[in-house]
Amino acid sequence: MFDFKHDSLIKSASYLSVLVAIIIVGIKTFGWLETGSQSVLASLIDSMLDISSSLINLVAIRVSLQPPDHNHRFGHEKFQDLAIFSQSIFFFASSLFTLFSASIALFNADKIEDINLGMNVMFVCVALTIGLVSYQSYVIKMTNSKIIAVDKLHYFTDLLASIAVIVSVYLSEKLWFIDPLFGIGISLYIMITSVKLFRQAIKNLADEEFPEESRKQILAIIEKHTEVKGVHDLKTRYAGSKPFIQCHLEMDGNMSLLEAHKISEEIIEELLSVFKGGEITIHQDPEGIEEEVNYREKIRVQ
Repeated sequence: MFDFKHDSLIKSASYLSVLVAIIIVGIKTFGWLETGSQSVLASLIDSMLDISSSLINLVAIRVSLQPPDHNHRFGHEKFQDLAIFSQSIFFFASSLFTLFSASIALFNADKIEDINLGMNVMFVCVALTIGLVSYQSYVIKMTNSKIIAVDKLHYFTDLLASIAVIVSVYLSEKLWFIDPLFGIGISLYIMITSVKLFRQAIKNLADEEFPEESRKQILAIIEKHTEVKGVHDLKTRYAGSKPFIQCHLEMDGNMSLLEAHKISEEIIEELLSVFKGGEITIHQDPEGIEEEVNYREKIRVQ
């Protein structure tokens, strides 16, 4: 079942991020051309990446929110992971460019031409970013959207970078080398962030299991039902922000199918209260029946 309010909030956050990113890029471009500041340039590149990521997210969100169809029975959520994967590569490449530019400026002892203008430009950008991040935080709280969470991370790092740029521009009036050094620092930060995004996307694309703590939560919920004698083939994964859980429950073979189904439905409801928006598949097995599987993880719960 699709929640119209849920989807509308995610879409509104993606539209707003694109709009704010475009405005900020225009402001920072003007600021960089007028001042020649390397830290402003690094922040400008970061904002240009924000535009590309927000546009990619916008497309990914529209696709991923589509319901399952004949060719995509599990839904379209993995388009979010593909979007995050591509963004991480763009981020890393761009951080190399800003790192090179700031290093050249440090070597050539380049100075900022108009410090007051540079600071005013960044103050406006900080105000716009704070407004956007605040709204994104609200949307994440209401929807638990991972792709909006990633977008918020981009803009939060941009906010920190903008504050750092204000400090560097202010200090560079007396210490010229502060500006290119901040540019180098921001570039390295973008590089580290891009690696983290890359690793997260790979985890989801490769169907990596939930963290051990989450798997223990699943087993704890199952263990509360004394009719379940064992669990095997517990498999978990994420596609975008949507959790997928499947397992086999071992129950008394003399139990009626209706009763076994009722127990499974109760467990599914409890799991959904923890893993919201998830897709959970439970297969009921008579206790003691062995099956041929590629990978077996058998867990006794009683």
